[in-house]
Amino acid sequence: MEVVVNGRKLELQKKERHIGGEAPAARVKMLNGETKVIGMMADKVQCMITLSNSYDLNGSLLEVINKHKEKANIYVVSSSELENSYDDSMCAYDFKDFSLKYGVNIDDTTCAKSVFIINKDGEIVYKEVLDDLVSEFNLQVLDKELESAISFKKKGHTHENWMGV
Repeated sequence: MEVVVNGRKLELQKKERHIGGEAPAARVKMLNGETKVIGMMADKVQCMITLSNSYDLNGSLLEVINKHKEKANIYVVSSSELENSYDDSMCAYDFKDFSLKYGVNIDDTTCAKSVFIINKDGEIVYKEVLDDLVSEFNLQVLDKELESAISFKKKGHTHENWMGV
């Protein structure tokens, strides 16, 4: 996949991730100093947002994040210091390993703008990688996809209901 940076098309580094594929685990040092392993299976839906510019965490994106943060783990990984703040335990500037594992690394200083929603089973259920570093996410779609992933109920056999009558 390619991203336009300063008028030049650059190939994103490492493996491209696809919807339906398994989300890789990534170790990330959060702004509060805590190191977390994010991705893979979790007790809540996870949303990974990568940003490349200090101004990318704008009011509209924060509105969507704040709407869903109680029912989903929403991580913001940025390749530059952000102007706006979110939760320091959910934000990181430690983007290199994460961006390589998710296929959104441009170079040692920058990552592409992207969103990955990962269900509780550790599968990627939504992905948006922007074509350049200045475009905005489709926040209506992001809001809808997050809501859908959070409210999804798995059908079929579960340990709790297999003996139900």
